Amino acid sequence: MDGEIRRCPSCGQANKIPADAAGKTVVCGKCKTPLPAGSGAHPVVFTDANFRTEMAKGPVVVDFWAAWCGPCRMIAPVIEELAAERTDVRFAKLNVDENPRTASQFGVQGIPLLIFFKDGAERGRVVGAVPRNRIEAAIEQYLK
Repeated sequence: MDGEIRRCPSCGQANKIPADAAGKTVVCGKCKTPLPAGSGAHPVVFTDANFRTEMAKGPVVVDFWAAWCGPCRMIAPVIEELAAERTDVRFAKLNVDENPRTASQFGVQGIPLLIFFKDGAERGRVVGAVPRNRIEAAIEQYLK
């Protein structure tokens, strides 16, 4: 069965969406939160294995997060919205519990942590569940 994987913006659970789900409301299998429509782009899932390769592919905002983190769950829908709306920057998520090597490399102490990369280099950071306008301002400051 073909389909796509959508990560729940509330709990972080990966959900396989069947190809025939177009036009239907789909919910997370774990927490039952409605999942965002599949029309726009979604954050890319970064891992220890693909981090270096993926973050070098143009401007990217990486959300360092964990499923147990309440503020991470609060900011997740904002990251999903921005990923669906913006074409000038990619958005990615890296689960710090599943990818401790990369989290350690970047000295991640508190989450959520957004790190802004351009041309493969870190350009800036924003810590905490900040409002959308603060993320957009940081994109302008660090990636333009």
